[in-house]
Amino acid sequence: MKNHLLLTAAVIAGIISLVCGGCAKEYSASGYTKPVVKEDSFNLILHFRPVADTEDLHFDSSYQNFWKESFSVSAFKFYICRVDLINTDSSRVYHLNPDKYFLVDAADSTTWDVKLLASPFTYNRISFMIGVDSTGTLKAPHTGALDPAKGMFIDTATGYVLARLQGRGAGNSFDYSITGFRGVNSALRKPTLLFPFGQTLQITNTPNQKSKLEISANVNAWFYNPHQVKIKQTPTCTSPGLLAKDISENYSGMFAVDTVINH
Repeated sequence: MKNHLLLTAAVIAGIISLVCGGCAKEYSASGYTKPVVKEDSFNLILHFRPVADTEDLHFDSSYQNFWKESFSVSAFKFYICRVDLINTDSSRVYHLNPDKYFLVDAADSTTWDVKLLASPFTYNRISFMIGVDSTGTLKAPHTGALDPAKGMFIDTATGYVLARLQGRGAGNSFDYSITGFRGVNSALRKPTLLFPFGQTLQITNTPNQKSKLEISANVNAWFYNPHQVKIKQTPTCTSPGLLAKDISENYSGMFAVDTVINH
């Protein structure tokens, strides 16, 4: 009888151990505990849509920039990292997957969805960094979106091509491969986007809920506001410096949240 009781206690202890092992907790900056999630878990999708002003971007089409220069695009890519969701009413900022980097490539629609794990709350702003910061540049090994095979890594001194726009226009081939992740001419940018009037993002604990922000990325923003960039005068920018910084200040305004979808 005694041996039977000991065996039963051991079985119960083993069950409790298994259950608790599957419910590991971690402490979050927002002051509450939550279950440790799988690496691929997500409840928010940022869907980026490449456009030229109000038109969907197509590589076989011609467009006109702010300076009335006709141009076509052969490559349009940019990195996204350091995503923050913001509620201005409560002054709360939530950092999402800070160790992840995403390469959005207009030529590959499978990269247009950036999948993130967000804390349950109501938000009315989003912010993210365009490019790869020093943490991503200096970390090793470079895998996933940071894999040099993606064609965006130069070296640890120069870093990554943070964003790229290539094509033809004004009788020239143009290449704006923007680099520079540190110093006075850093081209890293972190815009904050407002949501459409009256719309908020509502993240809940509902299982399998996938909310979405549809965000347009406008190639025409590369050419103006606040700096004048004409293809005929300046067809190339492939090195860190003031011009790269100026172009990055232009394209930091290329994003707009078009729609908030709560499920």
